[in-house]
Amino acid sequence: LQSVEGIQESRIFVEEEGVLFSSELEVRPSALLPLVAELGRLNMQYPSLKVFLDIIDDNLPRLVVGHTVFTKAGLSVEQFLLFVESTIAATHEVVSECERLGFLNLPEIQVAPESVH
Repeated sequence: LQSVEGIQESRIFVEEEGVLFSSELEVRPSALLPLVAELGRLNMQYPSLKVFLDIIDDNLPRLVVGHTVFTKAGLSVEQFLLFVESTIAATHEVVSECERLGFLNLPEIQVAPESVH
């Protein structure tokens, strides 16, 4: 997922209780208020994901998309693959929607001066 434009960081954490799949998207500061208004809808539209904002004083705001699977009772390879594949697919959908709504801090497309004429 880290090769997807808009995703700054994507990680899997293995904890005692389960596995956490987390991706962070850099948000344009001017898009904070509209994004906050959409968070409830995003969380309802993607019920397997937890979508929230992470705002740190010295950095640009980030939208965190996470999914957890509990492993205390065991986890088969097939279950793990389903968890990863479904999380990647749902995260792609969230990224596409945030990009369409103009929330992400994507690099600007550079136009060469000679192509303007």
